[in-house]
Amino acid sequence: MKSTIKIPITPIANLNEELKYANPVSIAIGHHNDVFVLLAEERPPLINGSFPATVTEESYSYHVVHLQNGQKTVLHLPEEKWNYHYIQPIDDGHILLVGARSYYHDAQNIEENARVYDENGQLIRSFCLGDGIGHVYVARNQEIWTGYFDEGVFGNYGWEEPVGRSGLVGWDASGRKIDSLEEDREYSIFECLALNGDVEGGIWFFFSIDSKIGVRQEGWTVYYSPEGMGFQSFAVNGDKIVAYEDRWGRRSLFELEREGDEFKAVHDIKLIKPDGTCMEPQLVNNRESRLLFLDGDELYMFDVQSGG
Repeated sequence: MKSTIKIPITPIANLNEELKYANPVSIAIGHHNDVFVLLAEERPPLINGSFPATVTEESYSYHVVHLQNGQKTVLHLPEEKWNYHYIQPIDDGHILLVGARSYYHDAQNIEENARVYDENGQLIRSFCLGDGIGHVYVARNQEIWTGYFDEGVFGNYGWEEPVGRSGLVGWDASGRKIDSLEEDREYSIFECLALNGDVEGGIWFFFSIDSKIGVRQEGWTVYYSPEGMGFQSFAVNGDKIVAYEDRWGRRSLFELEREGDEFKAVHDIKLIKPDGTCMEPQLVNNRESRLLFLDGDELYMFDVQSGG
């Protein structure tokens, strides 16, 4: 049985005022110890109660909260008809908003579900990152990496040959495809469950069915087994991983260490808030060695290097 360690953690910011008028959609760690939060005043309804719309007839209001050096700024996007799910920093001071779904109508009409905005809310450029996106990560060199869930791998929303059929795709900052796992025949990715990068430029991903952790760099991938563990978000520091799993309502945080070609569980982690209760986040994001949590109206950061 793994041991459990308890680590006290304090909030880095409070979103009490912002959450009075909007709901959290996505959170992200920036490249400069900053944080981004995507809020929506109202979410578009599901089509037939099951499928997210890509573009809506009615406009929706989004807000982007940027936290840096103790300062909070809010960017308002009041007339949006795209259904956004993810936010990432890109370029120098711009933000990338991505919708999980993109409809392929025909070769001349493919929905561009990735949109880059400047600090004034002006659209800079847009492009398509494919359908069925489960994770988006913009690396330090501004490469965009997308991991896909099953519909993005096998095709839906009009895609007979889906962009995400390999499960992981790399793009340049303008949305031009630069890499994928299509030539990698060692494993098949049914669904990319988690995505991150490291300080050396490696792209880390965890996928289902074969349950492997992959590390891709310069067109090559090395695979590791995570000892039967599953997760949706993780921080990495050298041979150590701290992973977060939310499965069937059970939230868990645990540490893994590499031994040869395996990452083995070392212990469970419980993050203890100032009021003495355990962390129960509704949103989690990662960048390199850090995990970002939104618990209620408070944001928390956990760093694998320092332990808090």
